[in-house]
Amino acid sequence: MKQKEMIEIIQQHHPEATETAIRKALNRAQDDFASKTKILKVASNNSDSTVSDQRYYNLPPEVLEIKRVELNEIEIKRLLDRPIKGDYSSWV
Repeated sequence: MKQKEMIEIIQQHHPEATETAIRKALNRAQDDFASKTKILKVASNNSDSTVSDQRYYNLPPEVLEIKRVELNEIEIKRLLDRPIKGDYSSWV
């Protein structure tokens, strides 16, 4: 169902509600649902690049959890302990 259809249905039941108010409420509900169900997607515009010997990268603030990391279609295994070579001292 498209947002316009949802707005029309809500206006049938609440004729006093403005389209802007309904749209804002629908967007809040969508954000709430996405955060509770962890259905979040952070899209890349393919301008991301990796740097040799760099282990840490800044992520967008909307990233709540990382499920996996891939580089050139190869899955990078999760590091469970501190790395042997330390570039992490400024991040701890």
